[in-house]
Amino acid sequence: MSWTIYHSIRKGNKKDKEQMEEIKSRYSTRESFISELAFAMSDHDIQEEQYLNLTQQNLSVILREDYSWGKKWPAEGDEVIFVDKTPSWEAFHLMEEFADSIANSRITKELYHALEKRHPFSAFRYAAESTGVIQQWYQWRDHWQNEQAEEWMHENGVDFKDGKIVADGKHTFVWSWKDE
Repeated sequence: MSWTIYHSIRKGNKKDKEQMEEIKSRYSTRESFISELAFAMSDHDIQEEQYLNLTQQNLSVILREDYSWGKKWPAEGDEVIFVDKTPSWEAFHLMEEFADSIANSRITKELYHALEKRHPFSAFRYAAESTGVIQQWYQWRDHWQNEQAEEWMHENGVDFKDGKIVADGKHTFVWSWKDE
């Protein structure tokens, strides 16, 4: 089996609207949804694709390979939208911006030195820990990731209203399985 996605053109389908009314979102607030979306966007596992399932009201992961190991594929007919991952160069630039924001020049130098290492992301985290600015870094990063998630929502017509994830349908797809 392979999967194919068809663009959603099902506006006004009464059955779909009734089904959506029955499913409650697993997110209690807009902020909790944005936080999880931000986390999904920051996941850089190349084997995985994150998608927002509007029918099931959740964020899910699928693997690009044929094995799934407990990952949840959308059901036939689910309305979905793939979640764009934040490019690693943007995350790297964020670390540079954070380093520049630190008033202590010694700490700034240590953070920049970490970015020059072979594994800059883990080296940066270690440098932030050892210099005592790790909590500042996490706050900075989380704020930025949440802003990116809200921007993605706006660009893709997604919102969280009245306890549900909603979309304008312009960027969503209907999931369909087809035998080849």
